[in-house]
Amino acid sequence: MTVIDEWTGRHAHALRTALRLTNEAFADRLGVSPRTVTKWRERPEMVPSPHLQDALDTSLSQAPPDARVRFAANLGLDQARLPVDHAVLSQLNAALGDLARALARLESDGPERSPAH
Repeated sequence: MTVIDEWTGRHAHALRTALRLTNEAFADRLGVSPRTVTKWRERPEMVPSPHLQDALDTSLSQAPPDARVRFAANLGLDQARLPVDHAVLSQLNAALGDLARALARLESDGPERSPAH
């Protein structure tokens, strides 16, 4: 998981967009005014208070995995990868095998095609 040593307005804005929340909803989640959230977007270098640093840490740690991936991607971090769901991967591999067999059957059952002259 991405860890932020010191939150800035840039990080807070990236988290808000990753969570797909409005300014008002994000402000409500953190217990601040919507104007504070707007200031973070307008002043990306701004460093929130220690209390808000903790609230942002908590919000990030409670974010669903897809939001964490979007957060890392919003910040341009290399960690922006989704976790692999091996059950889904097995199902996809089985489906690909089925499709390959069906295609091979169609190609072998189809009429012979002569090259166009």
